[in-house]
Parts: sequence; structure tokens; C-alpha cells
Amino acid sequence: MNVSAEYLLEEINKRLTLNLLIQGSAEHAFLTSHHLVRDELAEINPDLLRLYDQIALAGFVQYWCFDNALICGWPDRFWRRTSHPRHPFCRHPLLSRHGLSLSLAAKKRAYERCCVKRVSRVPALFTLQLMKRLIQTAIKEKGHKKALVELAKRTTHQVWGISYEKLDGELTTSVAFGRRSQPTTFRAAVLRSSAVGYGGVLGKDSDFRVVGRAWVWPILSHELVKGTVELICMHGLNQLDSTTYQEVMKAADRIEYEPWMLQTGSELWRQFLPLLPDDRTVSEMVMHMARLPARSLERLMLAVLEDKDWARELLARLGREQR
Repeated sequence: MNVSAEYLLEEINKRLTLNLLIQGSAEHAFLTSHHLVRDELAEINPDLLRLYDQIALAGFVQYWCFDNALICGWPDRFWRRTSHPRHPFCRHPLLSRHGLSLSLAAKKRAYERCCVKRVSRVPALFTLQLMKRLIQTAIKEKGHKKALVELAKRTTHQVWGISYEKLDGELTTSVAFGRRSQPTTFRAAVLRSSAVGYGGVLGKDSDFRVVGRAWVWPILSHELVKGTVELICMHGLNQLDSTTYQEVMKAADRIEYEPWMLQTGSELWRQFLPLLPDDRTVSEMVMHMARLPARSLERLMLAVLEDKDWARELLARLGREQR
């Protein structure tokens, strides 16, 4: 099936927007999900909540730290160049208009929490502190992995409503699974080799399961949520023919885009959540949004940032119309 370049661009932009929601929801879980089960974690080990807080915050702050900038580039500079024709998001309306403001808002919020959670932002010291916390956490989780995996699966099930049996989690340093495309850039190769977690969907036809592999619990929660929302967003891809689907995924699903999606997606998700109607679950609304035509989804997500009253009305109407 031959499709126009305009149609293909719209579908690529739609997938990028859905990736923002996927990564934003996962980062939200990374930063907050351990507080939903704080009592259970305290029973396992009273130090885990503090360690998870520091790991989650450091894992988010890293996008604005010197070590990460050497690989991915400086976020402020990256987002200020979205009008450049060679910028990967120059033709994505939401990211080209609001990428910088979303990144700066996320950065400000993260930096403010660093003082409270005692997370260093000093180059080199930051990396040493993060690695130390990961090692300490792995030691304290040892002997409790089965209970912690069950806790991560239960939390994902309760928040997102996904069947418990469809969740497959594991705490391990061998995080790779499934078929992975070969990295095509040096940056992609470095990001892949340094991954401490992977999440996604495996299966075919209607027999899908969400898989998460991670070094420690907060990352496992992140990966399970990412896979769950990815599964929900597949409702927005099932009408594409196979050739168009492959072109869209090749253009939009690139590992070197993930740092940018995580930092901006987290702030977009934070602003999006309060606008949802009270009588609909988050998973239902994301499913309905994934089914929207590309331009309709684009207008809705721009309204989330530019006209919240209108976005709230659009979301409420979407819920009613899709019942």
C-alpha cells in the first residue's frame, strides 16, 4: 500500500506523541510507585524506601548531568535547536513548540528535590553516589527478589488494571530480552550497552504479555508500566498496514530518543493527569487517545499544554463518546 509523505509524517508524529505518554507514565512510576507500597517495603527492609527515593531521583536528574551530556548532549541546547531542519523533532508540533519548556520545568522540579533527598549533582561524585546506591540496594534486595517482583506486578496491576497473569517481571542484571534491532549510531550503542532495565511487549495475535527486566525495584516498576502502556497504545497501530507500520516504528522508536522522551514526557504526564475525568480510568483514557486520528491526538495534547480548560473538555467528551 502506497501512502503519502504527509500521511506517513502524521503517523510518525502520532507515534512520537504516544511514546511521550509511554515514557512519561513510566517515569512517573519510577519516581513515585515505591511510595504506594511503603509499608510492604518497610517490612522487607526499612532502608529500601530511602534508597529507592535516591535512585529514582538520581536516575531522573542524570539527563541534566555532565556525564550523560557527554553521550546525549546538553538538554537546553538540544531543545533550543528544534527549529533546525535536521533536528529529529523539528516537524513534531508539540515537541518543537514545548520541548524546551517541558524539559526546563522537569529540571527545576528535579533539582529542588535533590536538596531534600540528598542527591549530589557534582560531576563524577553524582555517578559514584548513584552506583553506590545501586549496589547497596541490590545487596538489600538479595533474598527478597521473589517478594519484590510480586509487589511490582501487583502495583502495576492495581494502578493500570492489567491482568496479573500478563505481567512477567524479574530482578536481574541480564536485562535484555526478545528481538532487538541493531543500533545504527554510536550514541544508540552506548545507551544500549549501559541499560539497567528493559520493558516491552512480547507475543503475537491476542496472546501478549508485558515483560520487565531490571537491576532494582524502582527500575522494574518503571519497565512494567512502560510495557503496560505500550500494550495499551498498540490500539493506535492496529489499523496501519505492515509496510507503514514498519516505517513508523523505524522512524519513531529509536533508543537515542528515549532520554529526550523521558525528561519531557514526565512533565507532560504530570500536567496531563489532573485533566482526566474522574469517572474514567487512566488506562481507558490512554486507550481512547491511542485510537484517535493523528491530527486529533495532536490537537488534544497541544491543548493539555496551551489551553487546559479546553483539554479537560476534550478528554471528558472523549470518555463519553467512546463508552
